[in-house]
Amino acid sequence: MIPVSENTHATLDLTVTWRSPEALHEERYLLRNANPWRDIYPPGVKEAITGLCAGEKASFDYAPGSVTPDWDERLVRTLPRKSFKPQSASGHEIQPLPGRFYPQGFFEGLPGVYPQNVLPARVLDASAEELTIDLNHPMAGRALRLDVAVADVRPKPGDTGGALAHLMERVCDHGPGMQAPRRDGSPTEFDGPGALARKDEAPDGDFYASPRLVNHVDTQASAHLADIHARLVSPGARVLDLMSSCATHLPPGFAASVTGLGLNSEEMAANPRLEGYAVHDLNADPRLPYGVGTFDAVLISLSIEYLVRPEQVLAECAKVLKPGGRLAIGFSDRYFPTKAVSLWQELHEFERMGFVAGLMGDSGLFKGLTTHSVRNWWRPVEDPHFPKLLTSDPMFVVTGTSVGGA
Repeated sequence: MIPVSENTHATLDLTVTWRSPEALHEERYLLRNANPWRDIYPPGVKEAITGLCAGEKASFDYAPGSVTPDWDERLVRTLPRKSFKPQSASGHEIQPLPGRFYPQGFFEGLPGVYPQNVLPARVLDASAEELTIDLNHPMAGRALRLDVAVADVRPKPGDTGGALAHLMERVCDHGPGMQAPRRDGSPTEFDGPGALARKDEAPDGDFYASPRLVNHVDTQASAHLADIHARLVSPGARVLDLMSSCATHLPPGFAASVTGLGLNSEEMAANPRLEGYAVHDLNADPRLPYGVGTFDAVLISLSIEYLVRPEQVLAECAKVLKPGGRLAIGFSDRYFPTKAVSLWQELHEFERMGFVAGLMGDSGLFKGLTTHSVRNWWRPVEDPHFPKLLTSDPMFVVTGTSVGGA
């Protein structure tokens, strides 16, 4: 086997784990064409992975401020309210809400910041006259653990270097940290005007009347979702696949008794994992037709963005779960825009995890919250969108444990 060296390229499976007071967070990122000669690594990583072969890994613990910026009070700024330049999304004007993130370029009057700047700024407080914003990195001041697993190693072709990758920037920039509430623990305000409105308010049964016998993410993303589910669901468990379709995201051969509830009977009839199913519109009636404590796990996959009464649906999930049962809500960046609620289309992908985690935590019905992100894997070559799209669909999952029903 070829070991990692300055004369090789390697594929590294990177996992950053960190905590906020509300949840445990896990960020996975695939670093392609890593090269110790050219890339920028955190302290100790280059030395530790040099000599490793495929299948081996190394782990590192870092104190706050050592590999991501430390929190700096000087980066908290107060600006006139009029400095925020409203943007339009989903047919209405975006307004700054406390706890939410917006591109720094949305704010005028920040030295050296141009309108094209997409680095995140968090609104800490908003009044009719002023905005208090935080320009710190969303992961500022966080302790974290880094696991580096070597997926493969191959000779470096000719004099070609790596990708000049800054490892921690690749993993931690552009999202991680945005799913956590503000530093003082204040919740993020997601309930702006029209947040749960949709462009197409016609009955969902009409939209889903014709079956769509296709996967809504590529097979690599589906496999990541299935792997996360397998970590949460015990073999032999009774599982409710909520808002189900033609695929249940569990690994092949995983032993579970799966019941589906969705909007199209043909889609669910084509799902080989379902032992039974029911057609039911949760937006018309969020009540679930199952008894208290019926299931060990509830999976909501690639559908949470369509719910107009998500709090009621999650309360129903808690009711039908056994105490200690698990709820897993997974999503990607693909959805039907006319049917997704307006808020979903305004939020950054990582803020969406914060929204879902907030629904769980604020209900008081779930504990032990976790968030998971998986990004930058290769798209399978047999996927119909390859080679136009080379990167697999990102996957985001929020989980919680039922405290005993609604």
